[in-house]
Amino acid sequence: MFIILMDEPTLFVFESEELVRSGIEPPDAECEIRAIFDDQAVPYRVEWVRPNIRRKWFFGLGSIRFGEYKLTPCGEADPRGLKRLLEEHGNWVDPPSCKESLANLLGTLRQE
Repeated sequence: MFIILMDEPTLFVFESEELVRSGIEPPDAECEIRAIFDDQAVPYRVEWVRPNIRRKWFFGLGSIRFGEYKLTPCGEADPRGLKRLLEEHGNWVDPPSCKESLANLLGTLRQE
C-alpha cells in the first residue's frame, strides 16, 4: 500500500505502484507529490524513466507529452515521518474506505 500526500490536504491511498501510476498522471507526479510512504514506513520518491516534455508555442500556449515514472525507495523506514504524516493529514483520505486502515496503522505506529 502506498500513502501519498499531494498539494492538497488529502492522503491518497493506492494498493500498488501500478495503481499509483494509473491514478496520478506524470505532470501531477512531477509537480504535486509532496510525500510518499508505503505501509512499512519506507519513504519513496518519483524516479523518471522518461521525463515529461513540454513544448511552448505562441502566446504561452503549448503542449506536454507525458513521461513515465516509477516509485523508488529513498531511505530506510521512517516510522516517525509516517506517523507525523498520518497525524497531520489522516482526517482526509481518498478513497474514504481506507480511512480505517490508516487509523489502525497510526495506532500501531504510536505503540512503537
